[in-house]
Amino acid sequence: MSEHDTNLYGTIRGGVVMKLIDDAAAAAAGRHAGGPAVTVSVDRMTFLAPVRAGDRLSVHAELERAGRMSMTVVVRVMAERWNASGPVAEVATGRLTFVAIDAEGAPRPVPHLDVCGTDEQ
Repeated sequence: MSEHDTNLYGTIRGGVVMKLIDDAAAAAAGRHAGGPAVTVSVDRMTFLAPVRAGDRLSVHAELERAGRMSMTVVVRVMAERWNASGPVAEVATGRLTFVAIDAEGAPRPVPHLDVCGTDEQ
């Protein structure tokens, strides 16, 4: 993260982290659906610790549920300092719902989710 993404407190803006969460969740939902999926709702967004300029972030998105046309995706954001070794900290989490859409933008069915966890994205 760079200083261009910081707020007046010198930490990364929440909206920047939210965009990363939404992008990762959309990729996981689209991959599972085999095509476009759009955000329907942000069910939960939690900021656990500040992110500072220079932090390296990793984002992990995983499908939690797949219904007939909608999917719930859980996302975790981890941060580590770019110039220091040390523990990686969980800095944010999110839970979002997506709907798969066809070429006309209408909802379409999605594949069943394997409950054994093999559909992890």
